[in-house]
Amino acid sequence: MRINPLIAPIVLIVALLGTVFTAQAMGKWTTSGRVTIDPTTMTAADIKGWMTLQQVMDGLKLSQSELYAIGNIPADTPPTNALKDMEAIISVTDLRNALTAKLGTPVAAPANTTPMPAAAMPTNTPVALAATPVVTTTHVPGTGTGTGTGTGTGAGTPTPLPAGQVLAANQIKGNMSLKSISDQTKIPLATLLTALKLPANTSPDTVVKDLITQGKLADVTDVQKAVAGLQAQ
Repeated sequence: MRINPLIAPIVLIVALLGTVFTAQAMGKWTTSGRVTIDPTTMTAADIKGWMTLQQVMDGLKLSQSELYAIGNIPADTPPTNALKDMEAIISVTDLRNALTAKLGTPVAAPANTTPMPAAAMPTNTPVALAATPVVTTTHVPGTGTGTGTGTGTGAGTPTPLPAGQVLAANQIKGNMSLKSISDQTKIPLATLLTALKLPANTSPDTVVKDLITQGKLADVTDVQKAVAGLQAQ
């Protein structure tokens, strides 16, 4: 027996249409030319212009009086009216916002809400940290004995020499006073002042670099040369 080749496509189409119509009849399937909305999970944000008032009521589980009150829709408006045809009464956006404000937006439940057993829950155990040693540095003024010929800008009194040791002429610095030079080179202060051509009443605490600044000495080498000459005698 030969089967008509048109029967199979017709049966398939009838089966598909039957499925859609059955779902629509049960309220499980709502379609338009562009989108598909499941009434069981519909929210105010899902409202579209092609929907009728009845579809909005069914999807949001509202009575006609509730929907009309929220949207300020006249009571004599047929529930079969599509929202897009009611712009003169209320726009789709305004109705969506009014319903959202009234009903709120449902929050989806977390995928896994099973509480974690207490034994499996991580605990924050404090970890003892090794103490970091604190290094304290103390600034110690330099006591270098360079042979430079600069006037120097250091302040303070040079470190006294060990007993019995005489300061060499080339170790004299610009921050040394006349008294410290006299004491460490073993040259009398009066003799030193005469050699440097300084007044006899010059203060022993006068520092060499100050004498250079005042123009009474040209450079620290003047003192070094004078002391060297006196030590050589």
